[in-house]
Amino acid sequence: MKKYFVKFSYIGFMFSGFQRGNGENSVEDSIINALKDAGMADEIHSAARTDRGVSATGNVFSVETDSSIEKVMGILNSKVKNCAFHSYAAVDTELNPRHNRMKQYRYYLPDMPEKDKFSEFLMKFRGEHDFSGFCRKDNRNPVRTIQEISTSWMGDYGWIDFYGKSFVWNQIRSIVGFSLSHFHEEETDPFRPGITSSYIAPAENLVLMDIMYDGINFTSVRNSSKVRYISKMNDQYFANFHAMDTISKFLHGSVFNEKIE
Repeated sequence: MKKYFVKFSYIGFMFSGFQRGNGENSVEDSIINALKDAGMADEIHSAARTDRGVSATGNVFSVETDSSIEKVMGILNSKVKNCAFHSYAAVDTELNPRHNRMKQYRYYLPDMPEKDKFSEFLMKFRGEHDFSGFCRKDNRNPVRTIQEISTSWMGDYGWIDFYGKSFVWNQIRSIVGFSLSHFHEEETDPFRPGITSSYIAPAENLVLMDIMYDGINFTSVRNSSKVRYISKMNDQYFANFHAMDTISKFLHGSVFNEKIE
């Protein structure tokens, strides 16, 4: 029995959620069912359980199997729709995929007249903070460190990259929603007592780009036409549809209809 980390992409809005048991078509259930049907494994352990609708180009799960990893990757790529399994690494059995060095998330949004001011406001969220006002509360510690935030713009749309070791539930989407609402208020301190983000930005614009580890080198799968298809669909969808539609409606006067509970 050997243990592997598998890096994979998926189109989040094509699934009922990520976590197993989350509807009839969750990401984890789709992977586990394909492995079980092939007699390769009974379970997986994911590095990040993304919100419903959030996509990924570089999420990771671990699997223990007696089958060759090449066969496992082949089965997954042939049986699991709207996912692409593109690289793997053999690891020690005690390693947990959640213990990473860094995660990178990207949020897509349309071009805006005052993008420099918006980008500057986002920098308020860098560093270690108590993000209890910018997440959906659970039993996890809301103190997190965002190591870097960067913005890029290309034609009619742009994106925000967030780098950190771990994030709490709805943290990034809450930060984006708050920033879009308040970036004209230069003196606003997001972490002043009583300040909270009431609305979160749409899930479909958020992508988990990569999860990085110290001392683990991933091997890419050859003949990865499915990887290219998933990447192309993600790029076209986020750049040309959601980034230009859902966020544009907000910028022109409507508010996000999903409220933090």
